[in-house]
Formats: sequence, C-alpha cells, structure tokens
Amino acid sequence: MDITILSARSQPEIKHLMRNIGVDSRGIGIMAPKAVSYLIKINKLDNIAANILKQETLSLGADTAVSKDTLTGKIKHTDCLLIANSLQLGRLCDKLKLQPYGLSEIAENIKSAISNYETIGFILETKGYKLNLTARTHIMGILNITPDSFSGDGLYKQYSVNEIIDFAKEMAEDGADILDIGGESSRPGAKTVSLKEELKRAIPVIRAVSKKVKIPISIDTYKSEVARQALDNGAQIVNDITALSGSRDMVKVIKKYNCPVILMHTRGAPDNTRNNPRYKDVTAEIISYLKNRIDFSILNGINPNKIVIDPGIGFGKTVEHNLTIIKNLREFKTLGRPLLIGTSRKSFIGKILGSPPKARLNGTLASVCMSAMNGANIVRVHDVKETKEALKIIDKVRKC
Repeated sequence: MDITILSARSQPEIKHLMRNIGVDSRGIGIMAPKAVSYLIKINKLDNIAANILKQETLSLGADTAVSKDTLTGKIKHTDCLLIANSLQLGRLCDKLKLQPYGLSEIAENIKSAISNYETIGFILETKGYKLNLTARTHIMGILNITPDSFSGDGLYKQYSVNEIIDFAKEMAEDGADILDIGGESSRPGAKTVSLKEELKRAIPVIRAVSKKVKIPISIDTYKSEVARQALDNGAQIVNDITALSGSRDMVKVIKKYNCPVILMHTRGAPDNTRNNPRYKDVTAEIISYLKNRIDFSILNGINPNKIVIDPGIGFGKTVEHNLTIIKNLREFKTLGRPLLIGTSRKSFIGKILGSPPKARLNGTLASVCMSAMNGANIVRVHDVKETKEALKIIDKVRKC
C-alpha cells in the first residue's frame, strides 16, 4: 500500500483526481469544497468582532487565529488568520451576514476575495485585438526609445526608425504578444525628461511600428499627453508606472479611449529613488495600494475588464522584497485582475548572480518561470525568443 500527499490546490484539480478514481458525480460535488482550504488574513479587526468570528468559525470546525490580547483588553484591534475550507467558508459567510460589528461587510469581502482568487478566465480586448490571457502566459517585449536604459538596450539615437522597426518585427516573430514602447527611462537615478522630448522619442516610433507589426502596442508613460498622442498614432494600451497618479488627466484619457491600462505599484520616484524602502508586509501593502488604484479607476469610469495590475518589481523594493513578491504572487489574485510582472534584467538578479544587465538572461528566465507558475498572466521581457521557449514548458506543466 502506497501513501502519497498530493499537491492539488484548486477545486478543478480535486475534481479531476476524484473522477480518476471513479467517485460518483454527486459525491464529487459534496466533497470537493471540503478539500480546498484557505488561509485568509483580515487586518485590524475590532476585538469584539474578532471574538465573534473565532466562535463562529469554531462552531463550523474551522478556526480563526487572533492576538492573545483580544480577551484582555490590552489592544482594541487584532489581525486575524481565518483557516477554513470552501464549504466552511460558505456557511460562515451566511452566519456572518446576521452579525453586527461590520461582520456582514467582512462576509461580502471574503466572498469577493475568494471569487477573484478562483477566477481563471481573462480576456483583454484592445482596439483590433483580443488577448486570451488564460490560454497561456503572454509576453510583452520591451522597446526602450531612450539613451539611458538600465539594461543597456536604449535605442534612442543609436538606431534609425527603420532599424527599430526591424527590432520590433523580430520580437513579434520571436513570440511577443505585446510591444511596450517608452521614451523615458524609469531606472533608479534616471532624470525626468520634458513632455516635448518624450513625444519626440516615442511617437514617431509608435506610428511607424504600428504600420508594420500586427500585435498590440503599449505606451510606457505616466504623462497623459504622451498617452493621448500614442493612442492616436497606433498604440492600444497604456502602461503607467504611477497607476494613474502621475498625471491628473491620465484617467480621462483612458476613459475616453476605453483602452487597457496597466496599474503599477511604485514607491518613490526614479530620481530620488526609493532609497531604503521599508514595508511591514510588502505583499499586503502592495495589494492594498493596487486595490485602491483599481477602485479609483473604476470610480472614474474605467472599464474594470480593461485593468491589468503590476506589483512593480524593483520600483522601491529591496532584493528581499522582490523575491517575496515573486514567491507570494498568487496572493495578488484576490484583486481579480490579470497580473503583469517585469523582472527582466533587474538589479535584484544582478545582485544575486553578480552579473551586469546583459548577462542576466538565466536569472531572468528563472524569475519569469517562477512568476508564471505563481499566476502571472503577462511577463515583460527583453529576450523574447528565450522567454517564449521557457514559457512553452511552463504552460504545458500548468495544464497537465
């Protein structure tokens, strides 16, 4: 007799295992929700509510971990760790709806978070394109139209527009699904450029590339006027490292053009950069920030189905912060939006490997593969061909 501890993490996987051993379909429906457990953190819950929550979970055979001081009165609020399976959570939410102290709202938030976490289907529609982000991990190829890219791949003044078109064609042929074109470097220590200079760099390239390469183009900018002119000249997506906080009119542009927007987390600005960034809980704080930016975007008329999120690897994070984000990437699924991650040639890889930017391919591929396994829908990279080959294997593993 052999004993195996299985690693299935979702109801579809559990149901597949049960079907393979011949479980009755009705039995599968009853047992599968019992087999998927969740560890849910609730921040700063009132002590009275926390004690009610603990009692209600215990009554269902689940549990809630709270601070030891919730009963002593030494503290007024506590973080909670709710430990329950799908079946127990469904029953718990029904019970909490009848409770005071904000527990009814918590029940709705728990249901929403689980629904988002279990979402597997994302379709990103742009002008003229439809990207099925569920079918496989998509690749965003980087075209830096700058003289000072951190990775040494800045194309501005080194190459003609025709040569840049050739680079773009090569990326598309190698497997890029999106091209990300930017005219201002966001590397640590980079100086801001004027609106006029950024337009001069980016718009002619976007106009020319869009006529020759038939995949969506993203404009990497936080300036609303750059975004507007890029969208008028062939771009379909806006990639904003400030999550619509860098330009007052950016949200109006996104709404007007009804285009996809990538909301990225950053701390600090490139020219002051992010010195000695500190977080109490880096994953939780970034998720909270991105949730606020998603809510802001929707409140201002942006279609929620057009929003992509990016935790901002390297933007105001230490090596340890970046590694923690990649490790915990699955937690970002609670936001219910497609997830983009950009680790390509970043300094955290260089610090671990002791390698310059152009020698970080192996480290980049490792981080990309780990990110894809942990839920990334889009990866932003310099080396498209190598990434495409690596992701073919990863996507096959995920589907088996």
